[in-house]
Amino acid sequence: MNRSRWDLFCLLTAVEFRARDQGTALGFLWTLLRPLTQFAILYTVFGGWMGPRVDGWAAYLLVGVVQWDLFAGVTGHSLTCLRRKSGLLRAAAFPRVLVVLSTAASVLLSHLAEWALLLAVLPLLGVPPRAAWLALPALIAAEAALALGAACLLAALAPALRDLEQAWGLALYALFFLTPVFYAAEMAGPQGQALIALNPLAALIEATRDLLWGRALPELTTPAALAAASAAAGLFLFPRLARGAEERL
Repeated sequence: MNRSRWDLFCLLTAVEFRARDQGTALGFLWTLLRPLTQFAILYTVFGGWMGPRVDGWAAYLLVGVVQWDLFAGVTGHSLTCLRRKSGLLRAAAFPRVLVVLSTAASVLLSHLAEWALLLAVLPLLGVPPRAAWLALPALIAAEAALALGAACLLAALAPALRDLEQAWGLALYALFFLTPVFYAAEMAGPQGQALIALNPLAALIEATRDLLWGRALPELTTPAALAAASAAAGLFLFPRLARGAEERL
């Protein structure tokens, strides 16, 4: 990426980051309140059932919610990013993929703020800091790459497929329950465990917990390879699938 494109990417990222909370009373706090609210609801509803079964379940749940929020946020915001920037796309010539990249980057910035708070809270929930935590950025990057690949495809297809936003909402709903956010994967039945095993997002979230808790990491070659392949495929296919998107917005 040359300097002019890098500067444009940084500008678009800053604009997207500010625009999400522009005009609201609480501003950036809304970004933090969403996962906290989801955590509070899940903890209240399932705490009595899951608490005795999972050691340190409050911390376990909080990590799952924060990690899920990254994938859902990147894909959900990117799906409509071309439509939101339709005026800019018609007025200026630049690589359209920068819109997707900047949208994903703005969500990632919010996610890093969530992690800063989470790492401060985990010791209070019985998860002390460890040297292994230094490897956490690699797992966050892998999940971001996985989400970016899906985001590129969704953003490219959305102008032509008007029902994609609703369809992806349903897909995220199903994927949430196929990802061990608020339950342990081993608690699912045989069919559920088979489906979870096919979910690279589940593997990355479980690996994040293992890292934070100081347990031995599972085999991550396959999830990491899928994340890299997802990002590469999305970036390769986006300019081909999004060709002429301005006319359909």
